[in-house]
Amino acid sequence: MVLLTLDTTRYDAVGFHAGPEGVTPNLDALAAEGERFLWARTVAPVTLPAHASMLTGLVPPRHGVRDNGLGALPAAAVTLAERARDAGRDTAAFVSAVVLDRAFGLDQGFDTWSQPARPRQAATVAYAERGAAEVVRDVAAWLARRDPARPYFLWVHLFDPHRPYEPPEPFASRFPGAPYLGEVAAMDHAVGELWRRLVEHAGEPLLAVVADHGEGLGEHGEDTHAVFCYDSTLRVPFFLRHPGGARAGTVRDEVVSVVDVYPTLLGAMGLEAPAGIDGRDLAGAALPDGRGAYFESFYGYLHYGWSPLVGWVDRDGKYVHSARPELYRPREDPGEQRDRVAAGDARPERYREAVRAVLAAEPLAEGAGLGGSAAPGAEFAASLGALGYAEGGVTTGELPDPLAPTDLASPADRREELRAVYAAILAAERGDHAAAERTLAEVVAGNPRNASALESLAHARLAQGRTEAAAEALEAALALGVERSTTHQNLGYCRFAAGRFEEAARHFERAVALDPGNEAALRNLGNAYVELGRDADARGVLVRLQQLLERNRP
Repeated sequence: MVLLTLDTTRYDAVGFHAGPEGVTPNLDALAAEGERFLWARTVAPVTLPAHASMLTGLVPPRHGVRDNGLGALPAAAVTLAERARDAGRDTAAFVSAVVLDRAFGLDQGFDTWSQPARPRQAATVAYAERGAAEVVRDVAAWLARRDPARPYFLWVHLFDPHRPYEPPEPFASRFPGAPYLGEVAAMDHAVGELWRRLVEHAGEPLLAVVADHGEGLGEHGEDTHAVFCYDSTLRVPFFLRHPGGARAGTVRDEVVSVVDVYPTLLGAMGLEAPAGIDGRDLAGAALPDGRGAYFESFYGYLHYGWSPLVGWVDRDGKYVHSARPELYRPREDPGEQRDRVAAGDARPERYREAVRAVLAAEPLAEGAGLGGSAAPGAEFAASLGALGYAEGGVTTGELPDPLAPTDLASPADRREELRAVYAAILAAERGDHAAAERTLAEVVAGNPRNASALESLAHARLAQGRTEAAAEALEAALALGVERSTTHQNLGYCRFAAGRFEEAARHFERAVALDPGNEAALRNLGNAYVELGRDADARGVLVRLQQLLERNRP
């Protein structure tokens, strides 16, 4: 059994969703031999929360993972891999970006875990990633060394369409002016090779293919994803390719969600889904017409200082709640151009009640992390504490009730601010860090709560060698109340560069406590200890770094 997740893949970028011809021939062929779900949605247009929902059958308010890099999936979660392993299957995961680093808890139940190495730069916000072709080669090597007679559960995650869009040849030349589609095409080519290897190994497995979210590509003012919950990023391609092509050509138009992956694959393994999960087994009878799906994004709240987004979508409509609620009818208005609330012909009360019922459900576990999740790698963090490191956890305070009245701006009303941040990021990618700094300084002056702009401003200043000015921006970001490992890592770098080694060590310690998989922060921490003459502590860090590297080796 194989779960194939396609990162950042729009539903209309694939041919089997009436996308452009010639981009995804391999996925199109597999989908034609399978069962397609036309109206699938993700739970959040953010990678880590979406995958946590696929692997647990729970929506984010219940599993506690609400954003990338803020808290880990609690150990109390019973993942798809744990159930598969307990049932006697080999379990393996091959992920393509460290946004899904094992420190964030999705490795629970996997006997084999393969991921790219963490960045080793002194200061960075980049995600390390690897291309689909490399991932498929690693999967093929795993298949070659395992017993083909033994059942397995394999998760393969492909990250290629994520920005920056830099497709390899020949796909860059095939899609001039459309590098995003070139990335999707390169990924599709690797999918064809993956399927060939799987069939070659032990015959046709059940194959579930689903995206974690889409990509804005400028629609509704969003170039990438995570901030808004329009269908450009919320609606995802999803199909099941059953062994032997059973149910080939079946097209279903019920409202389904990525939380349905968990019970559906459990059922296919002959295992019973636990009571109380949010997903439904998609095998067999059609889902009820009234079935709806929850979604959210706290990204605008956590990164930009705007109001959170939560919502509910069913066959009749899609409600997005924020400081300025919106309601659309995507089946009539797929571009979501007509807001029924603004037009005065909508009654969203029943949608709010559906959202409130989700928010009132019992969470998976209470813990020190954001939204009730435990800190990343709690066992690792505890062992770091023995070396005198800061305690683990994420200090964010409680997330607000997203349905409560708020004086924060709706993300939908701050599109110009979002465009300005995107423009600055593009300027930085071109190497024009001075222009990026000017734009970001204007954004921060207008919205001092914009943590994303403050972080990017710090990087623009670092790129110009102005570490003290960068530190000012990073301190301002931390003062907003959300601690991120990378913020402490980069602030530690600034203090190290200024010769303030005690301060640098404290920030590197905190970075490692928040994210024990942060290899760069560990290396920097060891260097800070050396400068302070704390040789024993430096040797302890080296041991931990070696253990981390060994643990992350496939």
